[in-house]
Amino acid sequence: MPAWWTWFTVGDIAVPKLMAQESLALIILIASLLVFRTFRERYLLVWIVGWMAYFGSRWTLRGGGDHVPSYLIAISHAEFILAVCLFAAAVLVYTHARKLLLPLLLTSTAVISYAVLRALWWPDSLTLRVALEVSYRIITLAAAVQLLRFRWARWEIGPWLLGLSLLFLHLDWAPVNVYLPPGLAPTADLIFSLSILLIVFDESKGRTRRLCAINTLMTSIAGAQQHAPMMVTALDQLKRLMRSNAAWTYLLEGDDLVMAQQIGLSQEFLQDHDSSTMDETLATVLRGGKPTVIKASTASESMRAFLESERFHHVVIVPVQGKKSSIGTLMFGRRHSICYTLEEMEFLSTCAQQLGFAVENVRLLEQILRAQRQWTNTFDSIQDFVLLHDSEFRVVKANHALLQRLGRAPADVVGNLCEAVLPRTREAWTACPYCKKDDEGFHEGVDPCFGGFSMVSTSSFTDQGSKQKGAIHVVRDTTDGRVAEEKYRLLFEQVQEGVFVATHDGKLLDCNDAFVRMLGHSNREELMALNIDTELYVSVEQRDAFRREVELHNYVRNFEVTLRRKDGVLLTAMESSFATRDASGRIERYQGFLLDMTEKKRAEDEIRRRNRELNALNAMAVIATQSFDLDEILNLTLRQVISLLGAETGSIYLCENEEPTFRRRAGWGQRSADRARLSEVKLPDGFGDLVTRSRTEVITPDYLPHLFGCFCGAKISPWELWESAATRRASTPAMMKTCWSQLDDSCPLLSKRFVYMKRPAAPMKS
Repeated sequence: MPAWWTWFTVGDIAVPKLMAQESLALIILIASLLVFRTFRERYLLVWIVGWMAYFGSRWTLRGGGDHVPSYLIAISHAEFILAVCLFAAAVLVYTHARKLLLPLLLTSTAVISYAVLRALWWPDSLTLRVALEVSYRIITLAAAVQLLRFRWARWEIGPWLLGLSLLFLHLDWAPVNVYLPPGLAPTADLIFSLSILLIVFDESKGRTRRLCAINTLMTSIAGAQQHAPMMVTALDQLKRLMRSNAAWTYLLEGDDLVMAQQIGLSQEFLQDHDSSTMDETLATVLRGGKPTVIKASTASESMRAFLESERFHHVVIVPVQGKKSSIGTLMFGRRHSICYTLEEMEFLSTCAQQLGFAVENVRLLEQILRAQRQWTNTFDSIQDFVLLHDSEFRVVKANHALLQRLGRAPADVVGNLCEAVLPRTREAWTACPYCKKDDEGFHEGVDPCFGGFSMVSTSSFTDQGSKQKGAIHVVRDTTDGRVAEEKYRLLFEQVQEGVFVATHDGKLLDCNDAFVRMLGHSNREELMALNIDTELYVSVEQRDAFRREVELHNYVRNFEVTLRRKDGVLLTAMESSFATRDASGRIERYQGFLLDMTEKKRAEDEIRRRNRELNALNAMAVIATQSFDLDEILNLTLRQVISLLGAETGSIYLCENEEPTFRRRAGWGQRSADRARLSEVKLPDGFGDLVTRSRTEVITPDYLPHLFGCFCGAKISPWELWESAATRRASTPAMMKTCWSQLDDSCPLLSKRFVYMKRPAAPMKS
C-alpha cells in the first residue's frame, strides 16, 4: 500500500473532520510541544509557533473544495507565509544569526502583505502568483544556505534534511498539485518535522559528549599529581570532540610561550616551535580572554608560516585563564573549514579555565610539596634539638639531631609522652623537662635530660580548631660555650695588660682589673664614670692622631699614648686596639689592650743617658791622653759636658794655690761682654775653698744672695756654681768626679778649680 494512504488513514482516525495532511500537521505540532517540554530550545519554540501557523493555513481551507472564498485564500496564504518566515527565524536563532532577524521581519511583512493583496485583488494573475512563489522561496533558500553553512563539515543528516525540506514547502496551486503524487505533501511534511527533531537530538548528543568530556577532564584533574598526564587526557578528549587534526597547549614562562603537551603535530614543527615568542596576535587573544579562530589567510606572518607548514586551514586559540590572569593558550588546528557554534566556544572556554585552574593547583601543590620538603630538610638540618609537643605533653615532632641523640626512629618518638622518650639525669622532672612556669622565653642552665649546660627557647602554639596550647622547645647545648666563655672571662680578668671597650665618644663600656689598677682607681664603676677622651688621655692631638689611624686602617698597633692616673701622675702606655663598626660603616666602639710602658721608658732613657755619659767620658779620656795643651783639654771637656747636660753656656775657672782669684781658662756660649766681664772672679774669703772642696751643688740667688754681685753682673738668672758640673741627676757628680780626676792627672799643678754653667731651664732643686 502506498505510504500516503497510510497518512490519510491515520489523519481520518486521529482527527475527525480533518484531512490527513491537517491531521499530520496537528500530530507534528503536539510532538514538537512534547519535545520542547524536554529540551527547552528557543529555536524549537519558534519552530512550534511556525507549525501552528502552518496548521492554521491548512485548517483554514478544509472542506472548501474548488469554491473557496477569496478572503479565506488570503488568510491561508498569509498564515503559510508567516509559517515559512517563522521556520526561517527558527533557523536563524539556531545558527546564532540574530542580526538577520530584523531584515527577515521586514521581508516577511512585505511578502505577507503582498500575498493578501494578491489573493484579494488579483487572484487569477499568473505572474503575481509566480512572484509570490519566488518571494517566499527566496526566504527558505536563504535560511537553508545559512543552516548548511553553519553545520558544514559535520557528519549530521538533520541540517541537510531540514535545508532540503525548506525548499519543498509550497502553497496549494491547482495546476501544479494535479501532477504531484497524492502522498508527496504529507511525506514532505513528515520529513520536514523529523529533520528538526534530528537537529535537536544531535544538539543534545553534542551536549552530552561535552559533559562527558568535562567529567573526564575533572576526573583527571582530581587525581593529577602532575599537569603533564592531565593535559594529555584533556587534549585527547577535546581533539576528538572538536574534530581537530591537532591539539597543543602553551604555558607562559615570563614573556615566552613554552609548549607543555601536544597531540598530532609533526616532529619538524616541535623542533622549530617548542617555544614561541609572544606576538601581537597571541597577546590580543590573551588580553581578550575569549576563544578566537584565526585562519591561515588572515594570520600574521609568523603564525601563517607554521599554519602552512602543518597545512592547517585555521587554528582555534583558547586562552587558558588562571585565577588572576592568563597562564597560557590551548590551540586546535584543523585542515578543513568548519563553523563553530557559540556553545562549542563556551565549552572550550570552560575547559580551558578548568585546565588553567588545574595547572595552577598542580603548581601550587608542587610548591607546597617543595616547601614541605624544604621545611623538613631545614627542620632536620638544625643542629640544635627541636621538640614539639601538644598540651598533653605528647611528642608531635622531633628533628634529626634530637632523634640521633636519643638513638631512636621517628616512629618510636612521635606520639609518645615526653616522660617515656626523654632521658633523666639526677634532676627530677615531670611532664616536660623544658617547660617552665613562664611558658615562653629563653632559659639557660643545667640541662635536665642530657647533662651539661643548655639554652632553651620555648614558644607556644595552638592547634587549628583547638584552644589547647602546645610548646616548641629549641635546646642548644652550651656546655662548650660555657667552658670557652669561662676561659676567656678568666683571660680577660687575669691578664696583666689593661683590656677595655669604649664608645667612639669616649664612654668606657667595660674593662678588666688590670686596667683599673693601671690608672690608680679602686673599682670599675669609678673609672667607667669618666670620659676617657678628656679625663684619661692627656694630649688631644695624640687622641686625634689615634682616631685618624683607626679610621684609615681600622686598627692601631703599639700606638704610644700618655694617660693620667687618678693621682695626676702621667704614665706612658702602648695601645693596640681595633674598631667595631655598625651597619652603615660608622665606628661604634673601640676594643683593645693597654700596656704600661712608663718604667720601661724610664729605664730606656736612663740607659741612653748613661751611654751618652760613657761616650763623653771616653771622648774626654782620649783628649786628656792625646793632648798636652791644657786650654784645649779644658775647652773640649767643657763642650762634652755642656752637650751632655744640655746647658746654654759654661766656663771653667782655675786658681793657683791659695789665691782667692779664679781665672777663666775655658768657656762656651757666652757673649763677648760677658766673657770680658767674667774673665776673673774673686770669691769671698773661705767661700772659694768651700766651693772647691764640696760636692757638686746647684747654687741659686735664693740661697746665697750675698754672692749675687759676683756672678749677676752679666744679668744671668739663675746661675749655677759647680765643682765640675751641675745636674739634677744623682749620677752626674760621680761622672764629673771621674772627669776631673782625669783632668787632675793630666794637670797636677792645678790646686783649685770650679765650673760655672747657665742652663736654659728654670732653676732646679739640687
